[in-house]
Amino acid sequence: MPESPPAARDGLPRWRLVAAITVAVLAVVGVIVAAGYVKSRPATSVDDPLSLSSVQSPGATTPACTSLMAALPDSLAGLPRRVIEHADDPSLAGVAAWGEPAVVLRCGVPTPAELTCTAALQEVDGVAWLPLSTGGDTTYFLVDRSVRVALTVPAAVTSTGPWQQASTIIGATLPERAICRDGVPLLGDGE
Repeated sequence: MPESPPAARDGLPRWRLVAAITVAVLAVVGVIVAAGYVKSRPATSVDDPLSLSSVQSPGATTPACTSLMAALPDSLAGLPRRVIEHADDPSLAGVAAWGEPAVVLRCGVPTPAELTCTAALQEVDGVAWLPLSTGGDTTYFLVDRSVRVALTVPAAVTSTGPWQQASTIIGATLPERAICRDGVPLLGDGE
């Protein structure tokens, strides 16, 4: 009696075995290609809305903050302005951000406890700032205007451009005032 073809002997036609192996190989290749695509994309993009936590900002709706927010550009030192997620939330009034990782400006924040009349300040374009660093990021607090502004620059942003351009805008928008009176730091508007 003649032998039956190999497919009949094994119970599975050869073409089905080849098709199953081909599908499995293509699936693995698809996963590898997709993983490479996802890995090559940044976790977040400047096009994604930026989610920020609310921070106490008692002066965010003052005329000084309104003027400053209106003067802020679409690009800060080459970093594109970000859309703030839930920007209509009143707790996010006076907030703007640029780039990824985001440089964040908050207008109307409280005076930091670290501000004293003898604190080490840094001046950029005639604007005085109190720098406070945490975890590599630096937050610069505006101290010589009627309203407090916090400009947080992530450690990954190595250029001083955002700080310099913010200083130029603030210098042109908000009038200078004394930092202290009778040995006591003046509070910002809204405090």
